[in-house]
This record gives sequence, C-alpha cells and structure tokens, in this order.
Amino acid sequence: MIRAAGVAYDIRKAEPYSIYDRFDFDIPTLSTSDIYARYYIRLLEARESIKILQQALRDIPKGEILGGKGGYTFRPKEGEAYARIEAPKGELGFYVVSDNKANPYRYHVRSPSYINLNALGPMCVGYKVADAVVVLGAIDIVLGEVDR
Repeated sequence: MIRAAGVAYDIRKAEPYSIYDRFDFDIPTLSTSDIYARYYIRLLEARESIKILQQALRDIPKGEILGGKGGYTFRPKEGEAYARIEAPKGELGFYVVSDNKANPYRYHVRSPSYINLNALGPMCVGYKVADAVVVLGAIDIVLGEVDR
C-alpha cells in the first residue's frame, strides 16, 4: 500500500536476505494512493516478481536439488529474535522467544493484513458507506491473518 502512495520501500532492497541481493529488480511506485493505484501497483509488482523468477531460474546450478538430504530442523538459540520478509501485502514478521528446546517458548506473527486493516477507518473518511467495501477490497486483507 505504501508503494501506491509513492514510497519506494522494499525489505528485499533495504535489508537483503536470502539471495535477493543477487537479483536486479525495481520497486514500482505510484503517487496517487487511490483505489486504482493500489490495484495497479499489484500488477506492476507482479511484473517485477516475474523478472526475479526469470533470474532465479537462469541461475539455478546444474545437478540435484537437496541431493537426498533429510528434513531441516530449526532450533533457535536461547533468547529472542525478530525477522521479517517482504510478503505480497507488506512486511511479514516473526518474533520468537526460545529456551533452546525443539519448539519456541513463545512466538508472534506480525501479518501485513492486520497492519493494513488499521488504515481502513482513516481511508474511509469523507466517503459514503458503500465506498467502504471498495476501499476494503483495495486493502486486500486476508481474514485469517487479521485473526492472529
């Protein structure tokens, strides 16, 4: 939603993780911040995703993938940690508190749908009640994420 308002921010560029620093892609932005801009920015982001996929497919090394390795188990060290990734609707963050056992002692998921839903009220000021449905659709929330 911030890219439809002209803010060129992407976690994959600001704090690259995984192998995103190897890919050449743009951060599309629009300046109108209206419903059409929020829709159109999703199309522009999809085009950039295709550019990333083409580069990833081009750079896959020859040979076996995971070559018979077993499953991966993650056991965080004792303490707390927060990590975030760029998700289709915004920042998806995970806060974990570990006591060095197989499962975290505590965790919290920061979903982009819940954060984006907070803007619904201010975005509807001055519009008719019927417009709220269209504004909510442009925010594109997932109710399962909001319920966390």
